[in-house]
Amino acid sequence: MEDQKVKKNTEDDEIDLIEVIKFLWDNRRKILVITAVFIALGLVIALTSTEEYKADAKLLPEVKSATGGTSQLIQQFTGSRSLLPDEGTDAIRPDLYPEILKSSPFFKELMQHEIKIKNENQTIEKEFFTYLQEQESGFSLISIIKKYTIKLPWTISKWIKGEETKDEAFSNLSILEDSPQLTEEEYKVAENLRGRISSNFDDKSAVITVSAEFPDPLIAAQVADFSVKYLTEYVTDYRIEKTKKELEYTKDILKEKKQEYHQAQKALALFRDANRNTVSAEVQSEQQRLQQQLNLAFNVYNSLAQQVEQKRIKLQEKTPVIQTLEPVQIPKERSKPNRALIMVVFAFLGIIISIGIVYGKKELANIRRQLAEKRLENQ
Repeated sequence: MEDQKVKKNTEDDEIDLIEVIKFLWDNRRKILVITAVFIALGLVIALTSTEEYKADAKLLPEVKSATGGTSQLIQQFTGSRSLLPDEGTDAIRPDLYPEILKSSPFFKELMQHEIKIKNENQTIEKEFFTYLQEQESGFSLISIIKKYTIKLPWTISKWIKGEETKDEAFSNLSILEDSPQLTEEEYKVAENLRGRISSNFDDKSAVITVSAEFPDPLIAAQVADFSVKYLTEYVTDYRIEKTKKELEYTKDILKEKKQEYHQAQKALALFRDANRNTVSAEVQSEQQRLQQQLNLAFNVYNSLAQQVEQKRIKLQEKTPVIQTLEPVQIPKERSKPNRALIMVVFAFLGIIISIGIVYGKKELANIRRQLAEKRLENQ
């Protein structure tokens, strides 16, 4: 009995599949027309999309302990502990380096950076923020289509929320004077740049890849080069800032103690010259006191001089070495758009949506027929 039910269900499935294929074949013209419309739309988008060029650079950061190197050798050979504290490993890990290129100070400095632009036979320099504003002001068919199709939910959301709150926030930027604040226009530009500048850290190879993608290959290369330099300088400043401040502070104290040592040395010499032929307990006691002051001043001065040398060594040790595995090159081939992929995606969407439309009409007709039959039965 169960075998007969399974056999019956299998036959029904085969009949349904045959009916589906027959239904699609009968409506092949509608499916082909709708698919052709989508293919045409994909062709328009593929041909009118702005070409993008991506410039890359690969970096190999240095990861080391802060307690190794020359300072450790000094401790081994002198048999004494270093005067510098043990600071452990590096506080900023390489896997956090990509976050540096997402910060507001980075975008602020990038927008103020002067870039070179080639116009016909001449090369001019212009502030990057000005260049981006000029590019944004141009008319773009694709941006308009995206705004009212793909990005329509976000566009509607902005209309609903309004801009009053954001305008009020940007009008109070003067309150925060200690940190670099972005203006409203700079904030919009920064949001656009977040999608164009990227960095990635590979856990296996420990290689950092910095990329910049723009319609102009020369601009992409310049932005990628600036990003690499900013990242290198930021990490270097971060690593050596504390040690550098300590070194400068110790140098200032060393100057003061050097003067005190020279004054004590001079005071002892003058006292000896003035009491050269005098022999008394009081003179010997004063000379002994001045000698002790001189010895104390010399010991402090000598100790600070050693600290300065050790801090210089520590500064050298903490200065990171970021090797460039692959320097920035001006891209020769575009990275976007992938016209073949766009055509395939739109053709696939056309087939799926056309089948959905055809089946939707069929199901809608069935629902209407069933409702009409129920109305007749009720009458």
